[in-house]
Amino acid sequence: MRKIFSLCVLVVLTSSFYGCGQSTNKAEKEAFKKGFIAHENNDFNSAIINYTKAIELDPKYAVAYNNRGVAYDALKKHDEALADYTKAIELDPKYMNAYNNRGNAYAALNKYPEAIADYTKAIELDPKYMNAYNNRGVVYKALGKTKEANADFAKTKALEM
Repeated sequence: MRKIFSLCVLVVLTSSFYGCGQSTNKAEKEAFKKGFIAHENNDFNSAIINYTKAIELDPKYAVAYNNRGVAYDALKKHDEALADYTKAIELDPKYMNAYNNRGNAYAALNKYPEAIADYTKAIELDPKYMNAYNNRGVVYKALGKTKEANADFAKTKALEM
């Protein structure tokens, strides 16, 4: 489970770095890049500092909020992570990674209904988003909802092909 979560975090960070929503300001990009590199090196405190700099330079930088949330999650600061994911979603309501990541934070806090709602929203935004199916399946399994969990795991397997 931890291995899958770590892989999901790497995928999310990589897609965030190379994906949409990147800043066009050089200073913001540089701060974000430093945060990303620190995060890859498991230096989550430095990552947070640099993502915060990027956010200070552009308070509407949804990807920086999302990635700072992932760094907070890695430090088990789930409340701070939730706030950042929520801000990223507020700035970009179609940001599926932020919904998935917020679901992970809710799951870590055993707030399973909220987690399921966020995974479901991520899936609505991208019906082929394997991470959200997998994560929702893990939560369903934790709730003893085997049928729902198996359906999500089956969907994950089908998408891998």
